[in-house]
Amino acid sequence: MQLDFPTNSQGIRYAYFVCSGRASKRKRCTRRAVPVGTVEKLVADCYRDISITEAQYTALAAQVEAAFDERLASKSSEIAELMSTRKRLQDESEKLLAAHFADAIDLDTLKRHQDRIRTGLADIDRRLTQEHEGSEGTRQHLTAALRLLIDCATMYARTDDHGRRLANQALTSGIDIGEDGEATIRLAEPLASITEPETSSDVSGSSTSHRVPATGFEPTTFCSGGRRSIH
Repeated sequence: MQLDFPTNSQGIRYAYFVCSGRASKRKRCTRRAVPVGTVEKLVADCYRDISITEAQYTALAAQVEAAFDERLASKSSEIAELMSTRKRLQDESEKLLAAHFADAIDLDTLKRHQDRIRTGLADIDRRLTQEHEGSEGTRQHLTAALRLLIDCATMYARTDDHGRRLANQALTSGIDIGEDGEATIRLAEPLASITEPETSSDVSGSSTSHRVPATGFEPTTFCSGGRRSIH
């Protein structure tokens, strides 16, 4: 859909969303134009629907924490094995040094084995760091994302046009207006995975509302003249 500003017989301009295909005569779309004010109200209503309270945030954040704790517990044996391998390689390195100082192995042999051990230790440290940073970073990201939904309807109502556009881009992947005049919001990830009732509880998953059609438009709050495409 695109934003259009038709003028009536009295010279008064009105802002509407219209089908871009019909406007360019590429399609025989029968969809009626939708007043911008109607669209903006539907978008604001969507924010009311996804807005959560502090208590709901606390409950959702607890579920996120529990999911990550469960994930870490399932990986505890893998982490323990990596730690055990690292300890074994460190012990082997010390024994090789002792053997070299006792003239049991020559310098070339010591260097060859030490290079192998250093490579192994570096790989283990990298995997342990990735595991820690991946879990903690994602955990913090999800919790911070959830906080954006606390009373977001009030935030959306009080901010200016630029702030609303930023909210639409940050929190949603689109809001679709159906033929019945109903609006369906598509939350952006990671919010979709941890808030929509039809999604899995797996925090690493993703989903989109089953009500969303293949095409839609990104809501906008433009109120100035001109024509803009809605993507």
